[in-house]
Amino acid sequence: MYLEQISESLTFHLQNLAYLRFDEDSDYEDIISPFTRMYLVTEGIGSLYIGNRQIALEAGMLYLIPGFTACTYHFGAGLAHYYIHFSLDQQNGMNANTLFSLKYKTEASDLDRNLFHRVVQINPDLKLPHHHPNIYQSKPWMNKKVDFQTAARHLETLGILKQLFSRFLETDQNYSMANMLKYNIQPVLMYITEHIQQNIRVDELAGIACFSKDHFSRVFKGITGLSPCDYIIRKRIERAQFLLLTTDLSKYQIIDQTGFRSASYFSRIFKQFTTYTPSQYRMQRG
Repeated sequence: MYLEQISESLTFHLQNLAYLRFDEDSDYEDIISPFTRMYLVTEGIGSLYIGNRQIALEAGMLYLIPGFTACTYHFGAGLAHYYIHFSLDQQNGMNANTLFSLKYKTEASDLDRNLFHRVVQINPDLKLPHHHPNIYQSKPWMNKKVDFQTAARHLETLGILKQLFSRFLETDQNYSMANMLKYNIQPVLMYITEHIQQNIRVDELAGIACFSKDHFSRVFKGITGLSPCDYIIRKRIERAQFLLLTTDLSKYQIIDQTGFRSASYFSRIFKQFTTYTPSQYRMQRG
């Protein structure tokens, strides 16, 4: 029952989709996007690099790159694929890409191929304005909203997105979501999200969950895998990543909106989590 509540709280926002073929070798290095990207390769070969991991791009396979994941692409001449770019929100304050255990690659079924074809067919005008991410991730295009022609197409599109996204969920993952409900952690996560630019004290969070500070810290880490302080820092970093890629706010304005204590602390922690300085990270936008 609780897993149904989690699934129902996921909100998908479509950005771009189309079918694309590369007529020559194409390389895109150190790409970071605020959007989650799904691909179905229909022919040709290439490579995807995430961290130190190399993933072969090959026909008949599905691929998923969660938002804010740094990666490098090599598309060989003749490679063709469907692509879908979308954002994914979780109403309980957690990041959906960290809430689930996700696969980067999985085999496509005949149904998956039909679904990609269908969603492009009913949304014919959503192709990217340019192949290079540093151009199509510029602010005007990233802030563009999809205008669905009919309610029927909107509902069908969302249904297809959810069905395709489900292909990347690990079937044997161990959910701790029931404990989140049992120990009243959801309101805590919402409070952190809504007050991220303020000073958040652990004893305040413990009071929301009706626990002592020490007991709350143990329960929180058991459920999220992070201490309350580490979780707050992670949420601040996620918010800073989003603002760096989607706005022209200055570093100091972003520091103010994310609750970091100083510019030096923000830069040090940001690089620790992302391997980039804030300025380098923003440059990935183009």
